[in-house]
Amino acid sequence: MEEDQIIKGNNEFSIEIFQAMKTPEDNAFFSPLSIYTLLSMVFAGAGSITEKQIKSTLHITLDQNRYHTTFKKLLSIFQRNTGSELSMANLLCVHENYKLLERYLWIVEDNYSGGIWNLNFNAITETCSKINKWVADQTQGKITDVIHTIKKEDGLVLVNAIYFKGTWDKEFKERDTEDKDFTLISGEKIKIPMMFQKDRFRWLNEDGFQIIEMPYKGARISGTLDHISMVVFLPEKVDGTIELERILTCDKVNSYINKLYKVWEREIKVLIPKFKIERKYELLKALYDLGMTSAFSDGADFSRIAEDPPRHISQIIHKTFIEVNEQGTEAAAVTAVVMLGAAMNMTQPEEFRADHPFIFLLIDSYTKAILFMGRVMNPKS
Repeated sequence: MEEDQIIKGNNEFSIEIFQAMKTPEDNAFFSPLSIYTLLSMVFAGAGSITEKQIKSTLHITLDQNRYHTTFKKLLSIFQRNTGSELSMANLLCVHENYKLLERYLWIVEDNYSGGIWNLNFNAITETCSKINKWVADQTQGKITDVIHTIKKEDGLVLVNAIYFKGTWDKEFKERDTEDKDFTLISGEKIKIPMMFQKDRFRWLNEDGFQIIEMPYKGARISGTLDHISMVVFLPEKVDGTIELERILTCDKVNSYINKLYKVWEREIKVLIPKFKIERKYELLKALYDLGMTSAFSDGADFSRIAEDPPRHISQIIHKTFIEVNEQGTEAAAVTAVVMLGAAMNMTQPEEFRADHPFIFLLIDSYTKAILFMGRVMNPKS
């Protein structure tokens, strides 16, 4: 199916952008789907080498028309009733003196349900305030500011916001949460609140790490649970995230997830920390390193956006939030693009004990799309 081709592209991009944007020993959290969606709107306005590079970076296999109409179907699938709250919104802000092509406006409105605002980019404070208020509204106040400044010569700002809130299908009890040791990659131990429960989960022990799926409450359709879940990759070694990240590819993640979904649930003792991560990323370098070079230079071709098209992309900002506790998970992410105008051994484990660094994914069970991805190196930072 054409939807599967886009999901495969999103997941391949997820792993690659994770490798490109992470920094050693730091927590990480981002929404590849948010970034992918926004760059898809940029793709709609690109031509020549700029279009080819974006197409390659996003692993797009469809032509422009089929790609955007298929993405429209996917967006409605992602926002179906899964038992969790998942919402996405897109916004296109245009300088009031900047006239866009009707075809590009139609793609943004029809395929991405994007709102279109004409703003006075000369009134920098007022314009940033309006965009940031929209961001706060879309993320339930979890992300309050993304854009701090806009240059007078900027012609176009695109923003995507994604918000998730899910309750564990099997909730942790607060009385079972205790302060325990968490070992950092350096070997230092810190005390952090560790949640605990003993219940039935899907679990694998593969290639020197454990994988567990912890689903959020879902909607049962024809006897099948439709849900979003957190999948945690826990290395055996304290410093095992380094090796895990080195071998982690899209094909391997897909293989592990497919295998995980085929095993029976078994009784597992789960210990996992409560944590909260807030991050802000400037993505130009990461995307440049992935081969998207033309879009950031004056040689960029965005001729499908306007007769007098933007010269290049001057900013891509991605801001994220996640909080994991006994009840479940709340997460949000916002991506903004500013254009310059004119994630088998069946031996029963005693515990799945996440008391050292690990990687986690939030995955849609139906599409197997990676919605969010992160790494916990220090639950306190």
